[in-house]
Amino acid sequence: MQSSPPPVGIPPNPTTTTPQRAGLWRRFGAFVHELLFLVAYLFIVGLVFAAFSGESMQAGRPQILTGPVAVLQQLYLLVTIGVYFVFFWTQGRRTLAFKTWQLRLADAASGALSPTRKQAIVRYVAAWIGPALALLVFTLIGGKSGPLWFIALISNFAWAIVDRDRQFLHDRIAGTRIVYVKE
Repeated sequence: MQSSPPPVGIPPNPTTTTPQRAGLWRRFGAFVHELLFLVAYLFIVGLVFAAFSGESMQAGRPQILTGPVAVLQQLYLLVTIGVYFVFFWTQGRRTLAFKTWQLRLADAASGALSPTRKQAIVRYVAAWIGPALALLVFTLIGGKSGPLWFIALISNFAWAIVDRDRQFLHDRIAGTRIVYVKE
């Protein structure tokens, strides 16, 4: 009797040992790698929205989008980036940064290399805790906030310093962990 093949995107694992947790520097490298793609995406979406709003250039200076167009742009970015990550974090798929750095997202409880869609959504929403805190600090205190807004911004990642398993805050909340899988 033949065994069924593994789900799409998950290579067969000949050993029964669980993959090792990825180190902080490897996870941080993948984060920076992912950030480069996101900055390019933000730039392209910003140009498209600016072009359609008619506010792209006036007197040779770029204009900042305001009003409903700005809100629509922010919602579009929040949703499309969320769809991107949730899609790639589930069913064994990985973002290009995770493939490059040989990382996978795993369920922390079961060790499965494919977290549930709910876990992926919770992880994405929880990843916004730091940026939301930074925005709140900057809004309440303004330019006098000094490094407080930056500390708030990196709080999701700084959490790994005090966490017993060196997990990021959004991984702890979602019940996921990033593992190193040499392929």
